Amino acid sequence: MITRRSVRIKAMQYLYAYETSNHLPTSHFISYLEKSILSVKEQYLYILLLLREVANFVESDAKIKASKYIKTDDDKNFNTKLLSNILVQFLNNDKEFESEIKKSNTKELINEDLVRRLYKNFTISNEYKTYLSNGVEFNLEEDKKLISFLLEQIILEDEVFESYVEEYFTNWIDDAEFVVDAVQEVILKSKTELKLHLEKESLQEKFKELTQFGIDLFSKVVNEKQTIDGLFLPKIKNWEADRLAIVDMVLIKMAIAEFLFFPSIPVKVSINEYLDIAKEYSTPKSKDFINGILDSILQDLKQQNKLEKAGRGLI
Repeated sequence: MITRRSVRIKAMQYLYAYETSNHLPTSHFISYLEKSILSVKEQYLYILLLLREVANFVESDAKIKASKYIKTDDDKNFNTKLLSNILVQFLNNDKEFESEIKKSNTKELINEDLVRRLYKNFTISNEYKTYLSNGVEFNLEEDKKLISFLLEQIILEDEVFESYVEEYFTNWIDDAEFVVDAVQEVILKSKTELKLHLEKESLQEKFKELTQFGIDLFSKVVNEKQTIDGLFLPKIKNWEADRLAIVDMVLIKMAIAEFLFFPSIPVKVSINEYLDIAKEYSTPKSKDFINGILDSILQDLKQQNKLEKAGRGLI
């Protein structure tokens, strides 16, 4: 769902905002950073819950058809196979999922009109009709395939859903890719139960750890400015200030902070992460520039014995 890489991106964005602001207090940016990280969890739970609610609407539809005074053949032969879909059953019965939903108040975001619209579009699709008529019951792979279709082709392609989710989650455009990847991973890996866990840690604990990492990274770059600038500024003294992208400088400072103050993160991991982020968020030449600066700083730290990394293979 959310990884240290995505937390680094969020920290970069708020450090950029801090660098270009009129020096608002760091607490202002840390607060927004924390909310932004936790918002990913809410988006993740919301998408899973929306999948469940769209599937469960078949029960409401069945009751409507059963209550009709004059029933058509379709009404009489209404198929509720979707309710026995293994993924739907997992979503309906997993206690941890229900607990996380309650803690986050995600149910309040479920819009009945949107659920009804998505359900209608889903049930008129050829994929859904084939699922009902294929004569296969309780087949995990078939059930997963249908729920993936509901996610990818019905929900994510719906313009009303898109407007709705962007209104309630201001970071959706930035976060959608890894939120959707995380939901797809749940669908893929759930075999005998709903796989909400990440690295054998509960969702709550994982987000607590990642949030703290983001706050610590932001804080170290800001609070250790003198130390970081002392390593960074001599390397760019021959560069004109207006030629340096602010994003590049922020990424370099973040990498230095990880070199110095995060002993459990391997140097190679830090460098690779920030070079990848630079490719996506900065200029075409940024990767080579950042790589050259970080390599030079790394050599200085090694010579001065200032690189304190705990464990083998971290330098």
